[in-house]
Amino acid sequence: MKRLVLRTVLPALLAIALFTGVVFVYILPAFDRVIMDQKRLMIRELTESAWNILARCQADEQAGHLTRDQAQAAAVSQVRGLHYGQGSKDYFWIIDEHPRMIVHPYRPDLEGTDLREFADPHGKRLFVEMARVVQADGSGYVSYRWQWKDDSRRIVPKLSYVKGFAPWGWIIGTGVYIEDVAAERAALVERLQTVSLAILLVVSGLLFVLLRAGFQAERARQRLAEALNLSEEKHRTLIESAGESILMAIAGERLFGNPSLLRQLGYEEAAFAGLEVGEVVLPTAAERATGRRAWQDVVSGGPAPAPYEAELRRADGTTLRVNLSLSHIEVRGKAGFMAVATRVATVRDVEPAAANTAEELAAANRRRSVMAALMLTHGTPAGEVMRLLSNQAEAVTRRSLALAEAELGPASGNYGFLLMGSVGRAEASLLTDQDHAIIHDDAPGLAEYCLRLGARVAELLAAAGYARCRGGIMASEPACCRAPEAWRATFSRWIHTLEADDLLQAKVFFDFRPLAHVGGAGDEAAMGLARDLREHLHAEIATQPRFCHLLARSILACEPPLSPFGSFVLESLDGRHATFDIKGVLAQVVDIARLRALQHGVRAVGTVARLESLAAAGALKPTTTEATIAAFRFLQDLRLRHQAAQVLAQVEADNRLEPATLTPAEQAELKRALGHVKALQAAVDHDFAGA
Repeated sequence: MKRLVLRTVLPALLAIALFTGVVFVYILPAFDRVIMDQKRLMIRELTESAWNILARCQADEQAGHLTRDQAQAAAVSQVRGLHYGQGSKDYFWIIDEHPRMIVHPYRPDLEGTDLREFADPHGKRLFVEMARVVQADGSGYVSYRWQWKDDSRRIVPKLSYVKGFAPWGWIIGTGVYIEDVAAERAALVERLQTVSLAILLVVSGLLFVLLRAGFQAERARQRLAEALNLSEEKHRTLIESAGESILMAIAGERLFGNPSLLRQLGYEEAAFAGLEVGEVVLPTAAERATGRRAWQDVVSGGPAPAPYEAELRRADGTTLRVNLSLSHIEVRGKAGFMAVATRVATVRDVEPAAANTAEELAAANRRRSVMAALMLTHGTPAGEVMRLLSNQAEAVTRRSLALAEAELGPASGNYGFLLMGSVGRAEASLLTDQDHAIIHDDAPGLAEYCLRLGARVAELLAAAGYARCRGGIMASEPACCRAPEAWRATFSRWIHTLEADDLLQAKVFFDFRPLAHVGGAGDEAAMGLARDLREHLHAEIATQPRFCHLLARSILACEPPLSPFGSFVLESLDGRHATFDIKGVLAQVVDIARLRALQHGVRAVGTVARLESLAAAGALKPTTTEATIAAFRFLQDLRLRHQAAQVLAQVEADNRLEPATLTPAEQAELKRALGHVKALQAAVDHDFAGA
């Protein structure tokens, strides 16, 4: 009992002391700095925005629409009317480099006067100092004393940001009153005192709860152990009942085969566990030539090869010809591999490329979610599983297209089947739906044929487990099945009319890539149609840069679920679990990569490929590229593992992630990733400000 008290009461008292010290020694001074930095950033951004007014008026002058006097008069009129802040009493002013006052909303008596001798109550010639700062650096901050907004009787400290406008020799600025910071700090201290008092009142209750929890801890631990054992038993049952034959090998551990594999090879579990991998998985001719086994490369962290034919040795010495799919796993820090073995004689049951009917295609794709989930829970990197799911979706689409063509007969001309959205970017998840379209030439009857073809492909994909697109982005829709001229006109309309509804569709359509499926001249022609369409897209965007500004505005409309103080911003949709939409966060990274790619003419489609291409072109700093790719992969890993756990628990998968289910290290990494997405948005805001 004494040890329990020491473990609970003493830490609580220490926590209170630490809390008090941190609040008054660290948080309050840090808060002062944060508020001041925010104010400095605010007046700088406001001045930059107002500076754009001068730039636009001067552009009208250069274009010959206005004379200089007219342009300057228009700028003065607009700046005089600019107000913001509480009561709309904060304002902007303009002086020239002399300095001479051009416009001041609250001191019209100064307009047109020489300001070289004008000083604040402390004798500081503030306007001369502003001119000096602009002459030296082009822009900067100046502190002085000035009247409180429109109250000329009250003189208080003020900090202003000024920026020069060289074409006219003008200087524009705005400022913030230092007393605002003191007022915010006083409000914070009052709130902290209230919170501290509440904490002290609650501590006694918490200590009682902690003491009671200590007595219940052992019983809770026992219940947890029972739950873990039950979960492990369910997981083992799922693996052992899978129709596929599964082989797992972990360094320093025994060999494992599920009942399906053991039956086919004729081994008892104990005898199989004592074998080496090389005694079961025989080398292929290529492996004998190189002296390196594929499973060894996978164990060491190398890329998993495409499914390949191999031989497994049976207990009686004969061999079994199988197709092996390898993936890297880690169990308790030990590396290994998992292999799914399918008899070559029945490969059509698991390989989409061999399916000859809609039923066989659906059967080939049926277990993809469970197998991907098993790979994730056994340490396979999320990026590798994402590629597997993307390749599977592409293979199923390719086979669906071939089956549909066999039913409808050959096409009368050339067409290209376009993969879009997450499959187009090769970033499929366990919730991937259909996003596809068709581009076809003007051969007679081809448009009607392609619509029927798209409808049949959509049916086959739906039967195989890929949900129809709720937005109707499928080749079965007339809007998604067009000739090149119609596609070019559609892209041009989206880019030039800048409608919000068009923008939502453009985000999906711009991630297109053609699907090769028949080989030969037909595929070459189809690739050419898609290639020409992409070149048209980039050419149109080059003539309409405002489209990228609209994309930027849509990106900035959504923020990552991270508060300014570093806590998660969550929703409770079911009244119990506080979650956020991780797909939405990933979409922000995807959107930013797409925006930058369109801005700089990068043709790559995948998010990582776009980021790497931008870095190679010098449009993105290497450090930013590395951090963005790391954040993207971490978020993808969380999303896929969350969905994998739901699939294995036999509940409907979703994109709602609950941070409370993550480890402290994962939560910290998630906050870093969300913070990096915020930084990317800030860069977009800076680059496209004032557009």
